[in-house]
Amino acid sequence: MTRMKKILAFILTSLVLAATTRAAAADTLKRFNSDEALKLDASECESGFSFAVMADTHQSEGVFPRFVRMVADAKPAFAVTVGDFTNNGLAEEYSRYVETISGAGVPWFSVPGNHEYRTPAGRTSHDGKKRFEKIFGPADFAFEHCGWRFVLLDVVAYDLLSPSQLKKLDRALSGSGGRAAVFSHYPPAIIDKWAEGIWVSGAEEAMRLMNERETRYFFGGHIHVHDSYVAGPTTYIITGGGGGGLDSDYSPQDLRSPSAGPFHHFIMVDVKGDESSFQIVKLEE
Repeated sequence: MTRMKKILAFILTSLVLAATTRAAAADTLKRFNSDEALKLDASECESGFSFAVMADTHQSEGVFPRFVRMVADAKPAFAVTVGDFTNNGLAEEYSRYVETISGAGVPWFSVPGNHEYRTPAGRTSHDGKKRFEKIFGPADFAFEHCGWRFVLLDVVAYDLLSPSQLKKLDRALSGSGGRAAVFSHYPPAIIDKWAEGIWVSGAEEAMRLMNERETRYFFGGHIHVHDSYVAGPTTYIITGGGGGGLDSDYSPQDLRSPSAGPFHHFIMVDVKGDESSFQIVKLEE
């Protein structure tokens, strides 16, 4: 074999191996959320557990990786990103995100945001949901840990919760005894001062269900600030400061909570039996 033929053979072999490696990697990412649920450790239930929540991390190269290291150091039972972990739903953005969260060493769940469903031109793509579900599995997903129920909902595909999704939510929360948390990228836009959240259709029904089932928490993002609001038994929390640009035009009077504002942060929730509390974790200087 001539030297040139050897070089061509080496290049061809390398390309085949690279394609095989990429295909194998893609296969391992199918149904990522359900795979993460299998990693939950029930041995910590008696002493209590914690979980971290953040949103709108986008493709931050500074803030988000630092938050992941902080989560890794804190060792919660799990973490959740409530959407917008990409900019345009590109394959390389998904890969970069998955690689980053995989370094935390804790189960990490993901909810779709509008940026996962968009095109580089800024429009919602009909293939967006397919892209997300190819990696993470069903966009509506629920799991249990230590007697608590956690419900992940897709409100970005059509900017609403459909009647069938509301039925799923009702079933997921039924019998939870208030030990439950719901996650969706958009917060209910029917809450005063949260109109930027877009989600209106089905929001009133969802809030009614959460009230009837005495759901403890709702977590959303999309608005790049922190804010919170208590309605009945449910604390509604916006945690949109995960790494993307902040909505710095929001002032305290534009938000509801005294602790609200446009700053980089995530939420840490501590749970023991029926008791729970949350704290705002800001970026370490």
